Amino acid sequence: MTSIFAHRGYHVDRPENSVSAVAAARDIGADGVEIDVRLTADKHLIVNHDRSINGHVIAATGLSELSARTAVAQLVDVIEAAGEMRINVEIKSTHSAPYNVAVARAVSELLDESPASPRCLVSSFSLAICDEVRRLAPERKVGWLVQRRPAQFVLDQVARSHLTSAHFPFSRVNPSVTQRAARLGVELHVWTPNLRRDINRMLELEVGAVITDDVVLALELREECGRATER
Repeated sequence: MTSIFAHRGYHVDRPENSVSAVAAARDIGADGVEIDVRLTADKHLIVNHDRSINGHVIAATGLSELSARTAVAQLVDVIEAAGEMRINVEIKSTHSAPYNVAVARAVSELLDESPASPRCLVSSFSLAICDEVRRLAPERKVGWLVQRRPAQFVLDQVARSHLTSAHFPFSRVNPSVTQRAARLGVELHVWTPNLRRDINRMLELEVGAVITDDVVLALELREECGRATER
């Protein structure tokens, strides 16, 4: 059955990537949550999509300065708020190879010490980050995020790198992609279908996970799909 992940938490009336948005996703019954993670200059893992907060580049700024005027969620708190949900920890990369290695190692170390580790998947647009996480924790689920690369190349690379999933924009996924992924044993995660017709199409294709902003709709459509299958 396709899993429904809340994109940056359930943020209809809460800030994206916040502890409260993650808790709300848990409360409405999402299977999982997708969050964005960055590493501060003083080595704290925080949950934020953009590279900067209030004009301060996260990778070059300490946590206390970043949180002086804005609430900043730390990864450890978000994991606790997720409860029993699965967590897609998307590591945001930079153009700095040393930073990318450092954030991959920091996430791996934190998850190694967390009881939530078996429920966590690490993903990134950076294949180097994916490879480093896989090297550090061979059993961890790791997914490569892509946007424009050819689907066949991506799926073959994921299989060769012994990753577990390929994460595509939903518009890139069609029956030939799902069939090739199945042959290679690669799970498909799609982002970010929010309209009824698009979510339904992903459910019909039986992708592994739908990452969406409209979690309530996706859960309703999955239930409808399940009832139709039973008839």
